[in-house]
Amino acid sequence: MKLLKARALVLRSRPLGERDRLLSLLTLEHGKISAVAPGARKVKSKLAAGVDYFTCGSFLLYRGRSLYTVSQLEIEKSFRSIRMDIRAYAYGMYLAELTDKLLQEGEPYPEVFRLLLNCWSCLDENKADNELLGRFFELKILSLLGYHPHLKGCLYCGSTAGPFFWSNSSGGIFCEKCLPAEESVFPFSKGACSLAFSLLGMTPAKVSRIRASESQKKELKDFNHHFLQYWVEMSSFQGLAFLEKINP
Repeated sequence: MKLLKARALVLRSRPLGERDRLLSLLTLEHGKISAVAPGARKVKSKLAAGVDYFTCGSFLLYRGRSLYTVSQLEIEKSFRSIRMDIRAYAYGMYLAELTDKLLQEGEPYPEVFRLLLNCWSCLDENKADNELLGRFFELKILSLLGYHPHLKGCLYCGSTAGPFFWSNSSGGIFCEKCLPAEESVFPFSKGACSLAFSLLGMTPAKVSRIRASESQKKELKDFNHHFLQYWVEMSSFQGLAFLEKINP
């Protein structure tokens, strides 16, 4: 099939030459794909309004030898409120970039598609603490991709008393008595661990009901980024660097 119609989220959009834009799209049916939007840099282009970040739409794509070409598109939602709030914009960009970095092209990830769409909706409607929503997304996308952290009791003895220590290589927590001597671990307080465990079991809409202290949020941020760094090079994330500037 040379023509493909797909519901898609715009993960990345960058200039290509003087007229076009190169897109990274997360489609519901076919996973992540790269596509050229011809003439989309022109103000009068019919494609211009639908090829920017925070767009969910129906795309008609023509498959070439190496890239798809956008023939038509119909915008379903553009998340305009995100664009008007610098913190929401920064978090939305970061979630898109993280998704783009973690997913392979050509493999369907319908649950990740729905996760990102729902988190963008929460940012757009200002329904949750942006920072907690970001932590939720980080944990959830890793879990959906097979990197589900064990956060309920010590991996060896099952103790839930704490204090706990996290091991990236084992993918779980240990109590003080069961610390493996050969593995690199770092402390993870019972409160922050419980917060992470709770977030993993939630939907994006329910994150709005969660409250956490600043110290817990900082510890969870450090834990998540330590966990992510084990699987992906976090220093290359432009969205994360932008977040650090506006939300130190």
